[in-house]
Amino acid sequence: MATFSAISKRPFIALPFLIPSCEPVALELRRSQSSYRRTKQRLRVKPDASFGFSSNQSQDHIIFNPPSSAPSVFHTPTKFLPPDDARRTLRTDASMKIDLSPEDLPPVFNSSTEKKYHLTPSDIEEIRKLRLSDPMTWSRWKLAKRFDCSPMFIGMVCEASPQKKEIQKQVLEAVQSRWGLKRRMAREDRQLRKESWGKDE
Repeated sequence: MATFSAISKRPFIALPFLIPSCEPVALELRRSQSSYRRTKQRLRVKPDASFGFSSNQSQDHIIFNPPSSAPSVFHTPTKFLPPDDARRTLRTDASMKIDLSPEDLPPVFNSSTEKKYHLTPSDIEEIRKLRLSDPMTWSRWKLAKRFDCSPMFIGMVCEASPQKKEIQKQVLEAVQSRWGLKRRMAREDRQLRKESWGKDE
């Protein structure tokens, strides 16, 4: 009669019922005993003494524990210094030496540019002639720089010629032809949202 014995592929250490009880075997899986001990020792770090509570202090106080670095008088706030500490005097003397007038300090807000009303009707006619004669050369920025005014004022005084508008339209179509599906759908959704602003939807 043929007998068949199935051999398990599991490791022998993972089958505790096959191990005799008289032989103690550690079933914990560790990478190495030495590395395990070093890791445990590094994790056993005692907290700093400033985090604990002494017998003469109550638990309702502020803990000031700055990082270890080069000593400086600016590390410890003045509020935490003792009343007879010399650093209080140093800081008081340094603050008294700084005597700046409001004129020496930078402005809080940028000063608004003063509006100019120096253009005459003849200047406006010249702006329109230059804009219509060569719109590619005389752009809004160049005209604003020449006549010392803002580009918005140039746009209010005269518009671009139909040829310039057609060129800008062709450039826009060339840019849109390189759009992908996602960008095109996003721009169409943006346009639909803009159209629905005035419809109270």
